[in-house]
Amino acid sequence: MSILLQITLVLVIALLMVPLSKRLRLPSVLGYLLTGIILSPGLLHLIQAPEVMRSFMQVSLMALMFWIGLQLRPQRILQIHPTLWMMATLQVLTSALIFSLMAWTFLQQSLLASIVIGLAGSLSAMTLVIQQLNNQQQFATSYGQQTYSILLVHALLAILVIAAIPLFAGIRSTEHGVAYFAAIIATLSGLFLCNRYLMQPLYRWIAKSGGHELHVIVTVTVILALLVLMNTLGINLFLGALFAGILLADSDFRPAVESTIRPFQGLLMGLAFISFGMSLHLPDLLDFPWMILGGTLALILIKFTVTLVLARYYQNSWRNTTLLAGSLAQGGEFALLALMIAVSDQIIRGDLLSPLLWMVSFSLLLAPAFYWLLHSQILPRLDRHNHLAATFETDINPQAHTPILLIGFGRFGQIIARILLQQQHAFSVMDSTVPATELLAQYDIPFYQADATEPAALMQAGVATVQQVIVAIDDIEDSMLILRHLRLNYPEISLWVRARDRHHVQLLQDLGVQHIWRETYLSALELSHALLDQLNTNPKDSQLQIQNFREQDEQLLSSQYDLDPEQHSTDKNYRNSLAELEYLFAQDQRYKAQTPETSQQPDTNSVTIDMLRDDLS
Repeated sequence: MSILLQITLVLVIALLMVPLSKRLRLPSVLGYLLTGIILSPGLLHLIQAPEVMRSFMQVSLMALMFWIGLQLRPQRILQIHPTLWMMATLQVLTSALIFSLMAWTFLQQSLLASIVIGLAGSLSAMTLVIQQLNNQQQFATSYGQQTYSILLVHALLAILVIAAIPLFAGIRSTEHGVAYFAAIIATLSGLFLCNRYLMQPLYRWIAKSGGHELHVIVTVTVILALLVLMNTLGINLFLGALFAGILLADSDFRPAVESTIRPFQGLLMGLAFISFGMSLHLPDLLDFPWMILGGTLALILIKFTVTLVLARYYQNSWRNTTLLAGSLAQGGEFALLALMIAVSDQIIRGDLLSPLLWMVSFSLLLAPAFYWLLHSQILPRLDRHNHLAATFETDINPQAHTPILLIGFGRFGQIIARILLQQQHAFSVMDSTVPATELLAQYDIPFYQADATEPAALMQAGVATVQQVIVAIDDIEDSMLILRHLRLNYPEISLWVRARDRHHVQLLQDLGVQHIWRETYLSALELSHALLDQLNTNPKDSQLQIQNFREQDEQLLSSQYDLDPEQHSTDKNYRNSLAELEYLFAQDQRYKAQTPETSQQPDTNSVTIDMLRDDLS
């Protein structure tokens, strides 16, 4: 079978497995891993030439290391909190110690082989976890950012592990360990200095030339030059690809490199996982099923337990702690790479490589299911249990009620909650859709996941004892239902209401609500104010113009309401947003034409009422 036909079949199978994994809402790297397993010698065995398979694996792994290096920007690494540095380091060392003892006891390995196996198993999957967090839309959460920071620390520790494996093997280039590590440190330091003072001016010159294809040429040139340098110095080529990514990540050239390789990013990671899957031998799975299954479960449970204990020790919430531990409870590409290097350097026996790779691969395949079990099944039930317990406690403890009740915990309500919390005002929150029990419990804020349109829910939240109620929901009908109930039954409560639009403001004024804030209104005024500051030579002019507009708009809104309070809520002229906008533009122009340029302002109330009557007539 020709090489071209073999490569074509590999891509065809990948085109079948990757969409299937996406259909099942799994990270795409698992589809590539399954593609490699199907192509492995135990099944289809399409790539039969050992030298072709070896070259394919080396190129794909170096491409993956280059992508990981691009994530290791020095600025990003320096921003990692010391607590996360300590937690990640302790997690790796503790897990490595446990796995080393297990390899030494159950697998009857030498001390060096046990240490390498332990260190490899302690490193988690960077590509899989990043894709999983993005698929679950959890990357921007607090535990998502903590997970990513810990993975960056794992990548840095992986550099030390990969660099130390040849030292353990005692090959010719590492006979003097101190000189070996000194060479690595000197090489890396020299590369950074060369990058800062020699390559940076070159990058800027290339950027000014405007040749987009030069970006690719520079990227390939840097990678190949580093690989040649690493090969000359006797350092692992995978470290050379990783260092190339780090150097380009620390340069002004990084955005251009990332934009160039972004269309091929999935393919670069996919080829590496295909090569991992092709390294697996199906007969080993059939010969050692219990050892592989037991090792997989031990890998997941030990890493989960160690991370859970450490994260909880560093005072993370139980929810964030559990999700963080679930995200890191698997082996990864660093483990696979370290094991393959250890076998090539004859630290680990060749017949043990495939069972170990099966353990890591199964942990990768089971990781999404384990995370889904925690995120979608276990934690929501615990949240409901905690919510019921909190509700019961509130019912028997009236003193738990707060003087402020915030109804609605969306974008608008969250800003209010942050300000109240910052100013240390006691308040409680009610929302029917946002499951914020665990989050607010960290700050001792009572939370009621209930429908505020139900009078019983408001009674449960202690509405009879609150002094201020903030209605921050965006649904007009629900807002009016809540406010009618509060105005009728609790007229002494001060109401602070978010209005969706001008029509909603008029409905609220009908109820006698005084404190009304139109949605997006103040944000638009702030943006306009900043823009006018840039356009005007005198900032006081901008402030006066915004103030004049705000007063005129408030008077116009009041005029619309005062004109015919019995009919404005159903007047079609104001129910159509475009017609209303056209009307407001016209009124703004009339007001501007009748407003003198001086700071003195006319009696705009009578002017706008007269103009409004003329328009409606």
